Amino acid sequence: MVDQLIAIQDTIDAKRALVDSTTSIGFYLQDPSKIRIELLKLSTTLEVIGLTSLLTCELLEDAIQNSRFGVEQFITDGVIRINLQLMDSVYVSSISIIKMRGSKHSKNIHPFEITESGIVIHPKEVFYSG
Repeated sequence: MVDQLIAIQDTIDAKRALVDSTTSIGFYLQDPSKIRIELLKLSTTLEVIGLTSLLTCELLEDAIQNSRFGVEQFITDGVIRINLQLMDSVYVSSISIIKMRGSKHSKNIHPFEITESGIVIHPKEVFYSG
């Protein structure tokens, strides 16, 4: 996969990479230590070749920070959680920054929406549930 990423980067002069989803890599490897090693290799390679990367993963439903295999969040500089919750018969999207190395950030959960202009986060609104 890394060889393919490098070849594609050279072909299209890419500046960013999206890996959706690392969960499939985890299911293939099964062992959390192997998953962590391979994701670290992938993340490091993307950084070395100059790509800003975004990796997605599945989160356990009831967990605040735990990813499917429990290792994904440790190999990244930042963790952004996106959630969809049913409130009063309407689905509401929310976003929160769990971790962002070297940066002060809001610890609140904020509603957001996807518009024709892109993602709009409502930083002055705080998402409450229950």
